[in-house]
Formats: sequence, C-alpha cells, structure tokens
Amino acid sequence: MVRVTGHTRRDGTRVRPHTRSAPNRTAGSPTLTAARPRIRVAGHFRRDGTRVRPHTRSAPAGGTPARTAGPLVGVGLVAAVLLLVALNSSGGRAPSAAPDFTPTLLARSEGGSCAGLSYGQAHDHFLTHPCTALVRAAYDAVDRSGATLRLAVARVTMPDATAAADLRALIDRPGTGNITEMVTGVRFTGTHYASRVDGTTVTLAQAEPAPGSTPTGGVLDQAARHAATLNP
Repeated sequence: MVRVTGHTRRDGTRVRPHTRSAPNRTAGSPTLTAARPRIRVAGHFRRDGTRVRPHTRSAPAGGTPARTAGPLVGVGLVAAVLLLVALNSSGGRAPSAAPDFTPTLLARSEGGSCAGLSYGQAHDHFLTHPCTALVRAAYDAVDRSGATLRLAVARVTMPDATAAADLRALIDRPGTGNITEMVTGVRFTGTHYASRVDGTTVTLAQAEPAPGSTPTGGVLDQAARHAATLNP
C-alpha cells in the first residue's frame, strides 16, 4: 500500500488524501535492485599462470556467492606447472626422488667433432648441423642389491635452442643413433635411455648392465633418468 496526499487533478477535481495499492510494474519500467554484498577474493594463480592479487568484488547474482580460489589452489597450480617442466626436461618421465645408486666417474672426454663421434642418423644430422661443444663421460653405478651398471652420458651444445630441441627430438626416437659411448665391454642398445634439454645444451644418457650383472629394467630406467641430470 502507498499513501497518496491530497491534490487537485488537471481537470480541477479535488482528490482527498487516501491510501491505495502500489501500481503493478510494466515492461520498460525502471527496476530497483539491492546492492550486492562485497566479498573478499584471496590471491591466486589462474590456469594460464597469471597471478591475481587479493581484492574485493561484488558477490555473484543469484544465490550463494561462488567460492573463490584460495592460496592452496594457487600453490597447487604452481606445483602442477613445476611438475610439467620437470617431465618435459626429463624425457616425459618423473625424475626419481632418491636414486638407489651413486655414480662413479670412470672416464671423461671433452672436445672433438660431434659428426666424428656419433653414429646412425645422429651422425648424418651433425654433418649439416654441427655442434659447438661436446663432453662425453662414462660412469659405474652399484644398485642397493649389489647389481652393477654402466652409464654413458654425452652433453652436446648446439648453436641455439632450436637446434638443441631438434637434436633431442631426433635422438629421442628409437633407432636413430647417438653420440658414441666411451664405455667399453658393454653394448648400449638405447632401451634404457633418457634425455634433457637446457637452452642450447642437450644431455643424452643410457644405462646397461655391467658384465655378469642382472639389474632389473626398472633400475636401469631409473639410472638413465638420473644420469641425464649429471653434469659430466
């Protein structure tokens, strides 16, 4: 109900003070809306990695305000990004948190031609895409069970990051060759292999059983992934 004060109509009719029902709203009539409450949004990271600072904003219309991403969500997204980076740099496999062995350096060589110290398609690639630096190393490693492994590691530096990524993509494919291994008495098949790229540098690593030793395939795979993190 609304209160109408006394007044005179345009035709001269006197209208006394009275009350009446509120008029119905029609299409096009202005609608008054209540101001929505303000809510606090905690700082967080969006899915694209953008950092959103803490701020306040109006609550969403139509019911209970939506929950906003809190600090724990932001931490989770950062952890996910770091995990993806680790997977990409280690050949798509999560790096081992605690290796079951400690490598011992057996031999190391620095310098030389990558084309002259490689085989397979890798050799052909280096003929037209020469490296700028090469370091090779051989390691011995003993598993907790006493099984002995041989590790071959090569660190290849290319002229730019694109050339390094191309080299890694080539050698990551089975049967395309590699840098010639320094280890003697062991035939490297490329079955237990891992790689890592860091800017213009590619690290290539392989693991095989030492003569007379029988480590499991899982141990050899773990050894190759760990060897790819070494800096010969």
